[in-house]
Amino acid sequence: MWVWRAMALPSRLRVLSHLSHERSEAEATMFLAKFKARTDGDAPFFTSDQLPAYVAALIANYSTPEPPPRTRGPGRPRNEPKRGVEPHLRYAQVDKRRVGGRVVEVKRHILFGSEADIVQVLATDRCGAQINTSYVERDHLTSRHSNGRLVRKTLSHSKKKTYLQCHIDLEDAIYNFVRPHSALKMKLRHPAAHGRRWQQRTPAIAAGLTDHIWSLEELLSYCLPPPRD
Repeated sequence: MWVWRAMALPSRLRVLSHLSHERSEAEATMFLAKFKARTDGDAPFFTSDQLPAYVAALIANYSTPEPPPRTRGPGRPRNEPKRGVEPHLRYAQVDKRRVGGRVVEVKRHILFGSEADIVQVLATDRCGAQINTSYVERDHLTSRHSNGRLVRKTLSHSKKKTYLQCHIDLEDAIYNFVRPHSALKMKLRHPAAHGRRWQQRTPAIAAGLTDHIWSLEELLSYCLPPPRD
């Protein structure tokens, strides 16, 4: 199974984890469609590895069909109308070349958006000085330490996709709401009476989804609101 993961920066919030048996264009389109449904729908700045399926998936989710021409020339009409990519879509790929299991070269390719806009986004969102995928790669290591089903060469691997998806969803919820992230702590202007100098935060707090660190009991007893009509 492949685990597709979307992470928001600078909050490091896990927005979505999607499972599939293959890394195809159809799965990439479904993954980004779920991501768009969980966000405000605007096209953010995307970075990923060099998987070609992401390009078509981004066009399918962040574009609008162009109106057909009033006068059509000779020949058969198009089966599908042309699509115009949203002007705010920015996307870059990181291509890493490995030799003997070690990274020897890193290339960055901008496929949507201008270099000036991307540099401005990197500076504004504090996502680093350059285009990279290091945040989500580091998050993969956290998942392997927190989720025994993702450990390589172990007897605890999942035998069914349903159980693996449920375990990943639970791990994502604990990561987002219960477990403080060491990189998100904020220094207090005035140290507390007991000497505490830092305020611990979870990704959900950094993203503005909650104002406190949840307990595991609070997470497991939380009732989802009914869906809107």
